[in-house]
Amino acid sequence: MRVRSYIYNSGAAPDHVERVLELLDDREEAVERQDVGAAADADDARREAMLALRESMRIGENPAGIYGEDGTPDFATGVLITENEVGRRAVHVGTDALGALREAEETGP
Repeated sequence: MRVRSYIYNSGAAPDHVERVLELLDDREEAVERQDVGAAADADDARREAMLALRESMRIGENPAGIYGEDGTPDFATGVLITENEVGRRAVHVGTDALGALREAEETGP
């Protein structure tokens, strides 16, 4: 499994986001990180994050976990975008991202 990117919000992140970032640090491959909470323009950051997410999903609904209490995408739970050996992408939201990385560690590349 190749990790393409991790989208998160450092300003509102739960504990598992820090653990995901640590696991990403341990990977040999470079991983694009997009912190919407650290951006100078929050609206632009959310828009770019949504584009990255939609590009990975192509069809279907956006995951409910990306939305804050006010109904806008805040990415507080984190979104990990991965790609398998044939190029199919998967989206892992919240603690599922942590599970996907741990499983990849156990099974190897």
